[in-house]
Amino acid sequence: MIKKKVTVIVPTLNEIECIESVLKELAQTDVDEILIVDGHSNDGTTELVKELGFRVIMQEGEGYGNAVRTGIEKADGDIIIPMDADGSYDPKDIPNLLKCIENGYDVAFASRYLPESGSHDDTVIRYIGNRVFTFLLNKIHGVNISDSLFLYVAAKKEVFESLNLGSSGFEYCIEFPIKAHNAGFRYMEIPSIERERIAGRSKVNAFVDGSRILWYLLKWKFKL
Repeated sequence: MIKKKVTVIVPTLNEIECIESVLKELAQTDVDEILIVDGHSNDGTTELVKELGFRVIMQEGEGYGNAVRTGIEKADGDIIIPMDADGSYDPKDIPNLLKCIENGYDVAFASRYLPESGSHDDTVIRYIGNRVFTFLLNKIHGVNISDSLFLYVAAKKEVFESLNLGSSGFEYCIEFPIKAHNAGFRYMEIPSIERERIAGRSKVNAFVDGSRILWYLLKWKFKL
């Protein structure tokens, strides 16, 4: 059996306080490629990443979804894993995600809301919002996952490429499971513990991004 190449895509935007620790952890894993997609940081993030010997792709557009799509276009791996740059994703989960793919699944989602999982970075507002959006995602679109806004996922590159994903912002997190489910791809979840971010503040605005996610949940269902 030919070993599949694995690419981890890390979108960055002014992550100078976090990125070195994240990259050092990732370098200790068995992934084949670590690809930084930078949204034009002005704090020295890209310079540091290059000094550490990692590949940097400059993002042409804006937003989280755009960064992930850019990374997929440039990735050499057969399996893609997007990962946040703030240190909240635990690289120790990567073998468990990949095991799901090895066992025949097309997509593996990490979840903070399964038994033996949790979060050290959740807030009350984020928790409530996520539970509401997860309920709507499952109810409206027939998806069956427990954590809709935690896109710590491993999937075959061909899955990403076949779904015609167009979201530029954080609504990408729900577009992916909706379209993967509708396309009939096999998926499952593993428990994950979200760590406290190393530094900085979340770039997600609860009201602005929450409103966009709600709109797209309805748009993709009713073809608005």
